[in-house]
Amino acid sequence: MSMPINPCCHGLLNLKRILMTAFLLLSLSILLFDQTAKAEDFPRPASLQKDVGFWLKVYTEVTTRQGYIHDAQNLAVIYDRIEMGDSRRKNREKIKQIKKEYAEALHKIANGKRSNLSRNEARVLKLWGAEVTNERLLQAAKDIRFQLGQSNRFKQGVIRSGEWRSYIDSVFADMGLPKELAILPHVESSFNPNAYSRVGAAGLWQFIRATGRRYMTIDYIVDERMDPFAATRAAARLLQHNNEIIHSWPLALTAYNHGLASMRRAVNTIGTRDIEVIVRNYKGRYFGFASRNFYVAFLAALEVDRNPEKYFGTLHKNQPYDYSMFKLEHYISAKDLSQASGVSIKQLRQHNRSLLEPVWNGSKHIPKGFILRIPKTRKAQSLQSILLAMPASQRHSQQTPDVEHRVVRGDTLSEIAKRYGYKVSELRAVNGIGRRNIIRIGQKLRLPVDSAERLATVRLAKLDQVAEAAAKVSISSDAKQAMSVTDDDIEQNTVVKNDGMIDSVDSALLETVELDKEEASNTPVATEVAESDESAEVIGANLLSDPSDYTVAADATIQVQASETLGHYADWLDIRASRLRNINKMRYGKPVIVGRRISLDFSEVNVEQFERKRLAFQRQLQGEFFDLYRIAATYTHTVKRGESLWVLTLRKFKVPLWLLIQHNPDLDLNKIHPGIQLVVPELVPVVAE
Repeated sequence: MSMPINPCCHGLLNLKRILMTAFLLLSLSILLFDQTAKAEDFPRPASLQKDVGFWLKVYTEVTTRQGYIHDAQNLAVIYDRIEMGDSRRKNREKIKQIKKEYAEALHKIANGKRSNLSRNEARVLKLWGAEVTNERLLQAAKDIRFQLGQSNRFKQGVIRSGEWRSYIDSVFADMGLPKELAILPHVESSFNPNAYSRVGAAGLWQFIRATGRRYMTIDYIVDERMDPFAATRAAARLLQHNNEIIHSWPLALTAYNHGLASMRRAVNTIGTRDIEVIVRNYKGRYFGFASRNFYVAFLAALEVDRNPEKYFGTLHKNQPYDYSMFKLEHYISAKDLSQASGVSIKQLRQHNRSLLEPVWNGSKHIPKGFILRIPKTRKAQSLQSILLAMPASQRHSQQTPDVEHRVVRGDTLSEIAKRYGYKVSELRAVNGIGRRNIIRIGQKLRLPVDSAERLATVRLAKLDQVAEAAAKVSISSDAKQAMSVTDDDIEQNTVVKNDGMIDSVDSALLETVELDKEEASNTPVATEVAESDESAEVIGANLLSDPSDYTVAADATIQVQASETLGHYADWLDIRASRLRNINKMRYGKPVIVGRRISLDFSEVNVEQFERKRLAFQRQLQGEFFDLYRIAATYTHTVKRGESLWVLTLRKFKVPLWLLIQHNPDLDLNKIHPGIQLVVPELVPVVAE
């Protein structure tokens, strides 16, 4: 016999159903909102779809033995697909000739030809459409470009990515970064950990030396750019830094290639953070093809990475290794380690990629403190037991002394001289090197004396210089005076920042043809050109992560940056400081204020020369600082009552003012008050060898 339902219970059941339905709807809406929010991190504007489509073709339809002749502005216009031969010289001649033929066709049509068209002329008219203006065709004749295919590299990159992808995903997830960023190595290196560009960008994430040294150890024994694990952590920090400064993932990605300062300049010039508007309308001096296409190439790579089988068929990705890791407590030779562990030098080298040639040829030990990796096997002993079992005679307390230096990729004579504490002229003299300081990979440079003790002395001297420089920053409780430096302080040795003004060179975005193996082996790549021969664009490439603007505005003014003085400007302009005081109506001894704009006089040097000297100054100062420290992380500090920048930078944070400003570029230095939040870099010393 059924029991009647209590009306009260019936009402409770209905209420329960209503609440459950509401909960499910709320959960669904939250999920949809979350997916929408993530999608909006990387928007795909309709007007950029043809650009994405072009890079899909490059990544999936043509190999490095093929390429497209296309319009550099309108990527929907592809004039021809050409096959490449084995000769680099003949390939260049072929590309040049085909470009010339299409330029002639464009000129003829622009001049009114519409009948009796040749094959090229008919193709050009069909691609542009009958309504195209003559002016647009004439411009197109100047914009013809060649793009090398990448499908074979991308396919191999997908296969290689399996070895590190799970680690990359976990690092980005731990830092709260969008998971889509993990595919960036497809664009940068095709997931090749040995990739090295012609401008010195290295490794999976293609760090140039100057940017990499902010986050990694890079010297002549260890280069963590070549280690996929260390470089991944550094890339995550750099991308996070970019986004914190520019507040847009498309722009943060573009800044990874083009530089933070340049992208901030684009935002200020165009008046928007809309990537579509910036790509189409920003005409920065160095905002070239690679930078304009970096984001759309990323979107194309993201599409291929999500659907690799669609484009390449069934693929079997490499599997990650399960490593035994141990931090070395002594200096150990690679040969001794190989013999003790039964692991070949080749295998040790494969899994410890950051160790450079001096370690493997036996001239240097694996450094103390290095985290060694060896793949685990069922039969193998633990790495720790192997190391502990090695005799004391093979566990050294010091690194081997330096009596010679073998040149590796990326070395320059000036950096080598600075590293060991010599003058460039001393190394030139003892090695018979000419004025242009040209050196070659594998070349052995003799050092004038045993450098072990001298190198230690040099490092101590640098530490003293940094400490002294920090003490010279003129900071007081008064905000304006706190941010000022007088021209009498020109001899100070503090460190400043700069922006990257060159497109980092990744193979997919270059208009070039890959070197033949024979030609590549005979090409000197470890060369140094006199500073006077370097453009501001090239020098600025060393300062990609610096958001400060070091360019000269159209009205011949600049923004004063930390550690710069009126005396510096006068020296770079080849005029007297009194001239600058006069045109800026500044009384003698009055400081220049960081963040303010001042007028310059270009009667003796041009803008390019001034910018080159300014950037070289910043590069040297920042380089010397990152010889000694790297950025391990960042944290947020809320300014409290009674705190001044003097107290914060030198006593509490122990961070130079210029570096604090780099992490807070929009901060008004004259309005520091309680409650303001500062992003603070956490520094750790670079371990001395």
